[in-house]
Parts: sequence; C-alpha cells; structure tokens
Amino acid sequence: MNEQQLVRTLNSVGKRCFVTWFRQFCDLSLSNEDVAAQMEEAERYSARTCRTRTSGARSIIRAGRGRDALEKITRSKADAWTRQEASKLLTSRG
Repeated sequence: MNEQQLVRTLNSVGKRCFVTWFRQFCDLSLSNEDVAAQMEEAERYSARTCRTRTSGARSIIRAGRGRDALEKITRSKADAWTRQEASKLLTSRG
C-alpha cells in the first residue's frame, strides 16, 4: 500500500473510527463480521458502512501500515481526542 492509498483508505475509514476500533481491527481472532456487528451496535452506523470501514482498516493493518496511519492521525487536523488516542496507541505498541 503506497502513501496515496494509505491516505485515501484512512480517510474512507475515518480517523476517529480507526483509532476507536483499532484494537478490534488488529484482533484477527475477530472476523470482519464480528467487528462490523460490534461497531454497528455501538456507533449506529449502517451494517454496510461498518463492513466497509472494517475492511478498509484491516487492509491498512494487513499492509503493515497501521503504525503509519496512527502517526498520520497524530499530525492531522483531527479532533484533540482522536490525536491523543492515536498517540497513546503508538506508545502502547512500542
């Protein structure tokens, strides 16, 4: 996944969504359907939106670009909570 694809996919998923659900996206013991169902219940997004966001986020992670995405979020114009949580995730992941 090149830089342009990373940015496009991260924007599609949503920075706050990527950070909020990062641990679930990384947990491969959960299927895409499991994560999407949790997200749909908690966030009240449509099922299709949840599946799309989960698929996009996991494609970033499968490409080994999860850390890059979190770093981009910390430097972005996202809200303060999202940037702070991304920073915490980076710290906790070493």
